[in-house]
Amino acid sequence: MSEVNQNPEVVTENPTVVEPENKPEVKMVTMSQEAFDALIVKEKGRVKSKYADYDDLKTKASEYEKVLEEKRLAELSAQERAEELAKKFEAERNEYAKQLEELKSQAQREKVVNAFIKAAPGVNIPADRIDAALKLADLSAVTVGENGVEGLDAVMGTLVEQYAFLAETKKPQKPIGEPSNSPKETADKTSDQLLREAAEKAKRTGRTEDLAAYAKLQRELRK
Repeated sequence: MSEVNQNPEVVTENPTVVEPENKPEVKMVTMSQEAFDALIVKEKGRVKSKYADYDDLKTKASEYEKVLEEKRLAELSAQERAEELAKKFEAERNEYAKQLEELKSQAQREKVVNAFIKAAPGVNIPADRIDAALKLADLSAVTVGENGVEGLDAVMGTLVEQYAFLAETKKPQKPIGEPSNSPKETADKTSDQLLREAAEKAKRTGRTEDLAAYAKLQRELRK
């Protein structure tokens, strides 16, 4: 029968730690406040130098953004100037169109007046009454077309009908030495009568054909 070792193993609490023979010596470093501040400044300088390129890039980016903004504002100002120029051009174009229209109206007016002066003798308006006749005449319906002045005949007929004092009938002068009761005088009286009747009819109706007949009779009697 084998023997059992009944002696329990003795466990020693808090064993003694054996320190090595070559233990490094701990040195205490002492530094003045001035030296410590200098070290901090040096460290800051080192960090600043490390990020110097970053600050430079940041500055350049800020300047570039500023240039872009100035360019945008400049372009906006240019656009505004363009709008002002467009408005000015539009105003000038309207003014030129207005002046052109006035010139066209003036040219048409001159054509109508010239035609009126030429037509005045046809309704027996003497030269010294043409200015008054022009002031009294309603020329709004008279137009200038490809065939010349149109609508003037009706205006002339209405004019002498409304303002009879504008027209006059000139009696041919009797030749010197001709008897007062000569056949020519009788013929003149008959011609005057026919002319007067034609004028009255033209004034009364105002029709173009009556005005034309009156003018034709005048031309025939003056031959």
